[in-house]
Amino acid sequence: MNPSRLSQGVSVLLLSLVGWTGTPLQADEQDQRLDPAGIYRLPHEVISPANLQKLRESLLNEESVADPISSIRAVLDPYYAQFVDPKRTEEERRLGRIFTEKTDRNSLRLLILKMMGKITQANVLRDSPILYELHWLLSKEYSKKKQNFKAMEEAVTALRYRDFAHTEDYFIEEDRLKELYDTNEIDRSKAHAQAKKDLDRAIDDHKKAKDKVHLLEAAIVREKELLFDTTVPARKVSPSDISQAKQDSKSAEDRLRAAENAYKDSFEKNYYPYFKRKSREDADAIFTLAKYVKDSENENKERLKVVNKASVSGQGIFVLFDYKRNTDYFAYAALLELAFRLDPEYSPVVLALAEELKASGKKGKSLDFYLKYLALALKENKTPAEIAYVYRSIASLHTELKQYVLAGEYYEKYYQSEPDEKKKGLYAFELGSFFDTKVGNLELGKKYYGDWLNAREQEKATADLSFPDSQERIRMETLAYLGISRLYRYEKKPALERDELLKSVQAYNRLRENLRAEEEKYSQGKKELLTIKKGLLDRTNDQDMAQYRLKSLELEESKEKMDIIRTKLDSSPGARAMQRLSILYEFEKNYSESKKVNEEILKVGNQTEINLALKNIERINKILEDGIQRDPYPRDPLAGDTY
Repeated sequence: MNPSRLSQGVSVLLLSLVGWTGTPLQADEQDQRLDPAGIYRLPHEVISPANLQKLRESLLNEESVADPISSIRAVLDPYYAQFVDPKRTEEERRLGRIFTEKTDRNSLRLLILKMMGKITQANVLRDSPILYELHWLLSKEYSKKKQNFKAMEEAVTALRYRDFAHTEDYFIEEDRLKELYDTNEIDRSKAHAQAKKDLDRAIDDHKKAKDKVHLLEAAIVREKELLFDTTVPARKVSPSDISQAKQDSKSAEDRLRAAENAYKDSFEKNYYPYFKRKSREDADAIFTLAKYVKDSENENKERLKVVNKASVSGQGIFVLFDYKRNTDYFAYAALLELAFRLDPEYSPVVLALAEELKASGKKGKSLDFYLKYLALALKENKTPAEIAYVYRSIASLHTELKQYVLAGEYYEKYYQSEPDEKKKGLYAFELGSFFDTKVGNLELGKKYYGDWLNAREQEKATADLSFPDSQERIRMETLAYLGISRLYRYEKKPALERDELLKSVQAYNRLRENLRAEEEKYSQGKKELLTIKKGLLDRTNDQDMAQYRLKSLELEESKEKMDIIRTKLDSSPGARAMQRLSILYEFEKNYSESKKVNEEILKVGNQTEINLALKNIERINKILEDGIQRDPYPRDPLAGDTY
């Protein structure tokens, strides 16, 4: 063996050991190998362009490939086969199975650190577009087979061969071009490198030319001799020397301007398209890995959907799981943030990050990302129907942050953008309630209440509602008419206000009538059930037992319906509408109707409403006795609250 080669190998081994034990690897040590002796072949030396191109074409035609994974492995394995150490082989890495079907949260917790560590499976520090592409193809194939853990493992491996640098220096780096087969990109890189080199040379020449002018001007003032040429003796500076130097400086400045213009053109045509494309590709790769991680999180933790049907303009629908979510499951959010930093204008990542932050309870941050996504969506010319749900999400977050005026603005935009008329009709009531109670905009409240009432009139013939939904609709009618009456009260239109209040009371009375009918049905059913039970004392047969069971089920159903109606009645402002209606009747000198309405309040109101109704009845009786007018409660019948 050659002694010099042996000594060189020993030196390399010592340097490698020092590198492993003494100096930790830095994050920016990229595109270098821990193989200074050149023992291993580079990826582009093992995997030929023809084989890679053939593989790409075969994968595009799925019918021609029986097993895509085996085809990719056949191209990839020769590279890993050169690493003799079993711990460095691809086979050993596959047997290790870092991620499995039962991936626990600790593995996910270490995912980011594993991904960002540039040491690859062969313990070689390098960036390789070829290996990145092959491992990424494997990840996609495993994902198609629903083998999420293997897809995640291959994606992490692929990203270790990926350089996330978008810098200009990386674009023109010669080592990067070794594994590129795109001749256009190679030509663009070389052209930009030449333009940058010409600019640097022009800057240097211009600086030297200016320095020479300054030197000559200083020398002529000092009357100092300068050496202009090594073949002639030194002489004093003449005005012609300064004139020539200034002319050379001007020529150098012209060349600098030309070089700057050429560099700017090259920057726009060559480097900037690469920067945008590389940013988008890197962000999309991280986003894809984040989806794999999210699938793994979903497999490990069941998420419960809590649907708030009572108020779509308030809390909405949220996904909840254990209270330690923000500390135990952070990999998905961290990957989304990394993808966002790589390409802040990639709208799917911005939207996913907004939704994740909202589910994590970080409302302020989520709102910022929703607004950013909205700006990107408008810039991308997306239709209003496509971004309607974004308006709704932004409005919901503003509502939760108690920013009601801003929320109202986005609720209106959502209402105008929503393509589903049925859904739009359901939201009309919620928007009317929101503007009526939260914002205090009675005009908009009346508008949306009116839209909801019109939509309900149109769907009455075709509506097939369950019993709870039908009773809820009646309760909503009570609220809607009462909300509309508030606007007429504010506008000092007592006749219109009274009409709306009458409609509200009529809807409320329908609920009362439904309750009375169900109570009669329940009472009659109990009597029939007792009759059947008496019959069972004399004889017991299958027919009587079947009737008994059926009647028991009918009673249970009737009792459930009564409970539903009572709940709707308790949450309906019927007594409040009656109270205001009694004051309007009194204002019109119709004391008999006012007294009747107050007597109805005694049957349905709460203790406060009953006490006020008793006072009003007593006051009306005194007016009828002596004819002396007494102001109702409150004193101004057309201003303020009723109590």
